[in-house]
Amino acid sequence: MPDRLQSVGHAELRVFFMKVYRAELYSVTGRYEKLKGPLMLRLTYRRDISNTRLVSETRKQIGDLPDEQLDRWMTHLANMWPNLAEGDELTFYMDPEDRGHFHHNGQYIGSVEDPVFAKAFLNIWLADDSAYPKLTRKLRGER
Repeated sequence: MPDRLQSVGHAELRVFFMKVYRAELYSVTGRYEKLKGPLMLRLTYRRDISNTRLVSETRKQIGDLPDEQLDRWMTHLANMWPNLAEGDELTFYMDPEDRGHFHHNGQYIGSVEDPVFAKAFLNIWLADDSAYPKLTRKLRGER
């Protein structure tokens, strides 16, 4: 992961007053201009979450894509992602070629080479029609 990325924005996701994670978005310029790499999203979990739950929630949020494609991606993620404990970081880096790379607590754990995945994954947090619009605006550095 590159060290020269600058913070764009941050926000905390709470569901029914329960802290889930703190999200931080980084870009080269410190501004969110468009969904184009390099971009980095760091999620610091405020509670334990199982690998199975993480994959299930990701599938629900990732958007309307063909089941075959989602199945392939979710199987790959299920094999890559660990169970997360409170305080763990899961970081996603979209490189300049829009490939996605995951790190757990600073250690590389795997990649998804499909640029469609990288954009769909980041759109969970960054799309105009995301499930959490306030979080999206804060991450994108909007007031």
